[in-house]
Amino acid sequence: MGIESLHREAFRITVGRLLDGSGEPPIEDAALLILDDRIVAAGPAHAVARPEDARSLDLPDSTALPGLMDVHVHVALPPTVDPIGSMAEETDDDLVVRGVAHSERMVRAGITTAYDCGARGTTAYRIRDAIGRDLALGPRLLVSGRPVTQTNGHCHFMGGEADGVDGVRAAVRRLLEDEGADGIKIMATGGGLTPGTDSRHASYSIEELAAAADEAHRLGKRVTSHAHGVPGIDNASKAGIDSIQHCTMLGEQWQWAFSEDVARGMAERGTRAIPTISAGTRYEVETGKEITQLQPNPGRMNRADWWANARALYDAGVTLVPGTDVGINFTDFGEDLFFELEAWVGAGLDPAHVIHCATARAAWHLGIEGETGMLRPGLQADVLIVDGAPDHDITDLRRTRFILRGGRRVQPTPPRPKPVRGLDAVPV
Repeated sequence: MGIESLHREAFRITVGRLLDGSGEPPIEDAALLILDDRIVAAGPAHAVARPEDARSLDLPDSTALPGLMDVHVHVALPPTVDPIGSMAEETDDDLVVRGVAHSERMVRAGITTAYDCGARGTTAYRIRDAIGRDLALGPRLLVSGRPVTQTNGHCHFMGGEADGVDGVRAAVRRLLEDEGADGIKIMATGGGLTPGTDSRHASYSIEELAAAADEAHRLGKRVTSHAHGVPGIDNASKAGIDSIQHCTMLGEQWQWAFSEDVARGMAERGTRAIPTISAGTRYEVETGKEITQLQPNPGRMNRADWWANARALYDAGVTLVPGTDVGINFTDFGEDLFFELEAWVGAGLDPAHVIHCATARAAWHLGIEGETGMLRPGLQADVLIVDGAPDHDITDLRRTRFILRGGRRVQPTPPRPKPVRGLDAVPV
């Protein structure tokens, strides 16, 4: 952990352009005033005075924006070829040490908030609390703890098995009231990392999923579900689940089987989708080999399908939020969110809108919009400054110059190269 993580300072930062996270056009020739952990002022430079004790930083060729958010990480999961096998060989203490290192990589890439969507036992809580006590450097970490899953269901080895309406309700109550989870993750279908489960098929009934949603909402928390197959996605949305991770619309032949009716229902109910394009396609982009070559099912979705699915959800009016599923195989902490946002642009979304989704919208999705997500007075000083204009060229997010996380200056990792293959590699 770098010493820069231990101190807060007063800064007046002038930049060529400021994106406040709202999705509105940038403010040109702008400035930010930071005192302690809060934004005091943000706007045109001539309107932001510099106190005598504030450090001055002038970055005229750069753009300021809120710190980025990744709403689907597995901070305590080893991102090896076989992450579940690797996890089984490690103690909880080992996983916590890994998670601390992963957290530092994320915040040094400009990710100032992340939501952990599943970890074994209490490992994610321990990492969250270490960051909160300044014992480790990382993003603001919210955690769901052990995912709620049916007996022998997807990720059952993390310790969250529950069956039936009463069992699910009790599991949610235990996670939120006894363990201190910030939200709930429930497995609405099987998953690729868990032998014996099937991503195409629903794991829980609408009634069981509704019990999870009702109990979480009663306790003032939100609930997200893992779901690949169309029936599980539909069940989760109808049950009142707040958001669906992956939401790949997988069909019975393992093909992309997008359902306009299901997507329209999601849009009408306000069910959000986290398409995790990076998790499904990064291997293909990095190697030039289709991910289907690694899977036993010849009809499994390929890169073009993942990109088209995100665009189809967007066109149907579904609210999208960026998450990566980083921690599973072929993923990279600190890199995959760049890839995810670039893939959204490759799927046809506007870069300025994508930045809004990764900042203000993500904060709203997590229920922390009163604390962070925008460059507005009174909010936490979570600030990312990059060279260039990422609202025009999304890859400029890789050109990090300056990071504040809660008012603390964080040394960024060196600028990262653009992706191996261009954003136009897959027409949508």
